[in-house]
Amino acid sequence: MEYTRRDLAQAVLDAHPDSRRGLNMFYGRFSDDMKVHQGKLRDALLKAFGVDLDSNRAMQMMLKGTVDSNAAIRGPMSNFGEAGLLITRLEGSGVLAKVDEIYELNQLSLKAHLDIVEELLGLVDSTVQTVTTEDLEALGVDLTPPNMSDYEMDY
Repeated sequence: MEYTRRDLAQAVLDAHPDSRRGLNMFYGRFSDDMKVHQGKLRDALLKAFGVDLDSNRAMQMMLKGTVDSNAAIRGPMSNFGEAGLLITRLEGSGVLAKVDEIYELNQLSLKAHLDIVEELLGLVDSTVQTVTTEDLEALGVDLTPPNMSDYEMDY
């Protein structure tokens, strides 16, 4: 597999402690292990691409602000695992249409944040355009993410 600068940008966003992408609210241990995996993947990709985030303080601040902002994107129902009864109650009220609108706007915001991080990473002095699975494995990185079926559901 080839990883692009956009994959690196997504890995940087995913590794933020408050990012929920790839996690599952019903499987806490899985989510904990996935967060560790995301951090290792980010670090390996940064190394393989030759990106030193500490090399430019102003860019580092902009990147941190963007990553923090991305992790804060939530909607009114972000914390609901099962909202069947609530949804039944809200049907016909117009609330669900607004929740859907916020969801769509959040998707646009997530894409814009990813675009910004990709662009910021492109401003760092790195001549590497793509990284392969073999490159990452040569760095000693285990690319296998945790498998949710190996975990018990948290109640």
